Amino acid sequence: MKITAFGVNQEEQYFFEKLAFEKSFELVLTAEWVTADNVVLAAGSDAISTMQTGAYDEALFKKMAALNIPLLALRNVGTDNIDFAAAKKYGIKISNVPSYSPATIAEFVVLTALQLLRRTKEMGRAIEAGQLIQAQKMTGRTLFNETFGVIGTGHIGFTTAELLHNMGVKVVAFDAFPKKDAPEWLHYTNSLEELLQQANLVTLHVPGIKENDHLLDAERLALLPQDALVINTGRGNLIDTDALIAALETKHLAGAGIDVFEYEADIEREIQSGGQPLEPHYLKLQSMPNVIITPHIAYHSMKAVEKMVANSVDNIFSYVQQGTPLNPVE
Repeated sequence: MKITAFGVNQEEQYFFEKLAFEKSFELVLTAEWVTADNVVLAAGSDAISTMQTGAYDEALFKKMAALNIPLLALRNVGTDNIDFAAAKKYGIKISNVPSYSPATIAEFVVLTALQLLRRTKEMGRAIEAGQLIQAQKMTGRTLFNETFGVIGTGHIGFTTAELLHNMGVKVVAFDAFPKKDAPEWLHYTNSLEELLQQANLVTLHVPGIKENDHLLDAERLALLPQDALVINTGRGNLIDTDALIAALETKHLAGAGIDVFEYEADIEREIQSGGQPLEPHYLKLQSMPNVIITPHIAYHSMKAVEKMVANSVDNIFSYVQQGTPLNPVE
């Protein structure tokens, strides 16, 4: 069996090589994102393992079909960058890794919330400028006894809610399909609007499907209490970035933690070409002392990386041996 993996970083390389030795398969690794232009690197492979924010488009699937590579095995959950109609047209199967380390993302949400509450970015800038007296006067807020709104209570959302509850936080949640066995401490609201009116902090854990595009728009952001904080580790399209910037500029919101960005594809293209991000929304948010931007790394722990690689390979083995991946995505 031969597997070609695209978009591989240093940590992933270690786990891929370890699995290739243990499972005895031929392995080709590249740091490049997979496109129609470079997919020929996978010639002779039984499947492609990949993870990227770049598009999986019709040209790619047409080339995969021509090379007789029947499976695209993602190492992540999200599929909003896949042209499924084209994949079906050319007979390419898709698999993903539906859950790798909910605790990793949950801990990152808490980390970001604490940084925002204690104004660490603003304080760090003051200290670097030698403004120690100003830094000493920057009064923060505590997480304990705050009301945290969790939007989406799947694997990641529920783990986040549970961690927050264990820290003494009041948790309210909204989900179109609430957990039937939800614990007593998890208080579901009847609507997203009701959650926003109650929450001092909000974290997003729903998929980036079209129906969720700009889930938090200007109207809904206005429902949040004065000085609320918004954290997004879900998908970039969940927040209307223009509306978010406006709410921050008018000081209706106290801050935001953005790990996934609405214009992330533009940023990634600039980074991949070796340049600095020039996308104007990114530059505006990055300039704000009450906004923390991270480069889509909430998931990025060694445990999560190991599981993402292993599950992607397991999907490939299942497809080759049994005709279907363990986690197919239609």
